[in-house]
Amino acid sequence: MENKNTVGKQFKALNVLHIALCLGVLLILSVIRYLVKQDINAVPTKSLIFEITGIAVGFICVLSARFLFFKNANAALSVVSLGEKINIFRKAFIIQMALLEGAAIINAVFYLLTKNDLHFFIGVGILLLMIFRRPTRVIAAMVLFDNTEDKQQIYDDSLTL
Repeated sequence: MENKNTVGKQFKALNVLHIALCLGVLLILSVIRYLVKQDINAVPTKSLIFEITGIAVGFICVLSARFLFFKNANAALSVVSLGEKINIFRKAFIIQMALLEGAAIINAVFYLLTKNDLHFFIGVGILLLMIFRRPTRVIAAMVLFDNTEDKQQIYDDSLTL
């Protein structure tokens, strides 16, 4: 049995990575929410520094994640090989998810420290954004190719890289 590297396998691996990252953030948020709700003596502290920092980190990471995704993926327009294009897309996607995951986890830690629900809901919002930014072939075709005919390559599951 040959172990060929195909477009279908690359996107399957990216989708598995996406699901794992989202489930990791969901698990962290769930555990921290459970711990905070189980603490009977917990009193939410309204710390303006934590609130501003949590909002700023979330906002900056969301904007920079999208900006860096398109900036890194733009390099694929000058590459001819489909395998290299998919590698560039994977790198850009991982950077985007890492920034979003980091922002969600930072806000989860702030929630654990302050017991302020604002941080929990910022983390949930970023998690939802992570879920909706899954790696689709439509986005890959839009970002990686200029020509419509070339875009069809991304939809061929059996195409060897």
